[in-house]
Amino acid sequence: MKLLKLKFDHVIMFEDGVLELDFYAQDKVPAQDESVTLWERPVYTNNVVAIAGINASGKSVALGLVDLALNITEGNPVGEADFRKELSGVFESSFTMNALVWLDGSMYLLESHMTSLSPLFDVDVRSDALSFVDESVYRIDWKGAGKGLMARDFADLASAGELVMRRSELGAGDRRFLRDDTSVFSALVEGRVRHLHCAATDLPLTLAQGLGGLDEALRTFDPSIEHLAVEDDGRAFELKLSTLPRPLVLSRSGLEGTLSSGTLKGLAVVQRAVLALRAGTYLLLDEVEMHLNRQLVNVVIDLFVMAETNPKGATLVFSTHYPEVLDHLHRKDNVYFLSRGQGGKSRAVKYSSKVKRIENRKSEVYASNYIGGTAPRYADVAALRDYVASAVGGEDDR
Repeated sequence: MKLLKLKFDHVIMFEDGVLELDFYAQDKVPAQDESVTLWERPVYTNNVVAIAGINASGKSVALGLVDLALNITEGNPVGEADFRKELSGVFESSFTMNALVWLDGSMYLLESHMTSLSPLFDVDVRSDALSFVDESVYRIDWKGAGKGLMARDFADLASAGELVMRRSELGAGDRRFLRDDTSVFSALVEGRVRHLHCAATDLPLTLAQGLGGLDEALRTFDPSIEHLAVEDDGRAFELKLSTLPRPLVLSRSGLEGTLSSGTLKGLAVVQRAVLALRAGTYLLLDEVEMHLNRQLVNVVIDLFVMAETNPKGATLVFSTHYPEVLDHLHRKDNVYFLSRGQGGKSRAVKYSSKVKRIENRKSEVYASNYIGGTAPRYADVAALRDYVASAVGGEDDR
C-alpha cells in the first residue's frame, strides 16, 4: 500500500485550515532514476520526501499528520496509535481526511469524516476520543488516464470514481465488527506491514532486534568501534574499542553512556531504516539531522534512493530545518517548504511548483526567503540583536 497524496482540512495552524501533500513523482522520471519506484506506468512514487521549514512552522505537525494518514489507511485503530503530543489541539472538533492510495494494482480514494470529542491526542483523553463519523471508498479507473489524473483535486477524483463502500451504508453485521476508531479501508488492506514513526527525541537504542551487522553500522558513526556483542538477551554488551587494550563489559545504561549521542542516534536510525526497507514500508523521521552531521544524514537518505538497498520501494519522509540537507536530493517534486504568512498561519509549498530551474540550490532558495516565510524576518533578527546587545551591555553582575 502506497500513499499517492493526502489532504486534511480544519487544521488550525495552516492557511485555510488545509494541509495537502503528495508522494508521487510528478516531474519527468529519467532513465535509471533510482530515487523513485515504478508501480505501474504512469504511477511512480518518490522514495524520499522532505519537509523543511523554520522553527514553529509546522514540520512536526505535518509529519504527525502523515503518521495519522498512514495509520488510517493501514487499518490501524487510531485510538490506540502512539501519536505524539505535538498533535494535541491540531484540529477543530470535526475534520476530513482524503487519501489517494495505490493498492495491489488499483487506485482508491478514501474520504474519511472524523470527529474529536475532546482535545485531540491529549495524554488524558479517552482512547475513543478520535472516531469516524462516515467514510467513502472509491475505486479510480486510472488506466489510460495519464499522470495528470493524480494531480486532480479530490472532489474531481470522487466524481470520476466508482463507489466501493460507504461506512454509513454497511449492514448491521459488518458494522458490529468495525470499531469506531478503525477505518473501513481496513477491509482492503487486511493488516499489512505498519510504518515506523520516530520523533526527534524518541530514538531508543534497539540492539536486541536481531538485525545483525552492528559493527559495520557503528563504525560508520564511530570508527574507533571494533566490535559490539549483545549478550544475556540484551542485558549486557561487550564493546571493543581501538583506543582501549581490552573489551568493556557494560550494561545498557553503561553502553549508552560510553557511546556518543550521535552514534546512538545513527545506529537507531539505521536499524529502523533496515526494518522499513525490508518491508517496503514508510519511515518517518522528525528532524533527521538531530545529532548527525550532514554527511551521515546523506548516508541515511541514500539507503532509500539506491535500488540495491531499497528493492521494495520503501519511502523515507523526513523533516528538517537545515536547508543544506535538501541539496542532496536531485529531484524537485519531493521537497516541501513550510512557510509562515503574516497571520502566523503556515502553508506547504512544493519546491517544483515555484522553482523550475533544476540547477537551483534548494538551500539558497530556502535561505533567501524567495518563497516567503522560510527564513526569519530581518526585523525580527534586528530586534534579537538589539536585545542581546542591550543585555550584554548591561551592568556587570560578577
